[in-house]
Amino acid sequence: MENNIKKGVILSLITAVISGIAIFYNKQVLVKGIDPLIFNIIKNGGTALILSFFILGRNPRISSLSRRHLDKFDKRLILIGLIGGSLPFILYFQGLTESTPVVANLIHKTLFIWVAIFSVSVLKEKLSYYQIIGYLLIIFANFFIGGLTQFKFGVPEIFILSATLLWSFENIIAKIVLKKTESSTVAWGRMTFGTVFLIFIAVISGKAQLIWQVAPEQILPISGSIILLTLYVITWYKALKYAPATLVTSILILATPVTNFLSAVTITRDFSPIISVNSLAVLTGVILISVITSGKYQSARKYYQ
Repeated sequence: MENNIKKGVILSLITAVISGIAIFYNKQVLVKGIDPLIFNIIKNGGTALILSFFILGRNPRISSLSRRHLDKFDKRLILIGLIGGSLPFILYFQGLTESTPVVANLIHKTLFIWVAIFSVSVLKEKLSYYQIIGYLLIIFANFFIGGLTQFKFGVPEIFILSATLLWSFENIIAKIVLKKTESSTVAWGRMTFGTVFLIFIAVISGKAQLIWQVAPEQILPISGSIILLTLYVITWYKALKYAPATLVTSILILATPVTNFLSAVTITRDFSPIISVNSLAVLTGVILISVITSGKYQSARKYYQ
């Protein structure tokens, strides 16, 4: 049990780095004029294909779907695809086209707050005093140490917040499904069914033809997004399977300093002390949550197996 939580912490740290890079990178790709819906169809569909080959490679028999396979199929994967792999992507990337990477990341990283609320009420997870202190420190760091100076709240930010709420609810459902399902299968369900929903939305909105109008020079940048998303879902669902949702989603907040650093190096050229203090405060909060409190979950063993 303890080793599983440590694995979850390590995997969520890796996911946080990938997330911070992906948010910054995807903003640069979208700036080049790709429609957000088409961008997500290609990106999510590419990830779904990679995961399909990965799963088939591990278990070739799954390609011949028998009644037994269908009976074992968890239909909640379709729901995860809808609220995790389709609708929030549309909302998030539409908001990202008009917002900044830092603000988008700031809103998205409130994910741990909403997950904590849902986890306590639905999953019956428990929060330690150290974890609560860590949460408060992270909130203070992001919103009151340099965060609010760049923060604005308009329609794009409402889209991003709506996506974050959907993703938080998806994590709760995924945590329940992961008790009996492999993490790679949950990731596959999210991306595959999510892509199907995205294509359906493109058809009814009259944008399906735009898929074939993607310029050749745009394929390589989108390929980078596919690789980042594939790495993200693989590491994230494994982390969520091994450790409590409240723990891993709070560690994911480390993506914010990663995005801030990349933006400072390549765009703003702003290396002010505020950014350093912000990052240090976030890191301290994450240490309180992950390192100090990880052992506190022994008393809630039944919820995380």
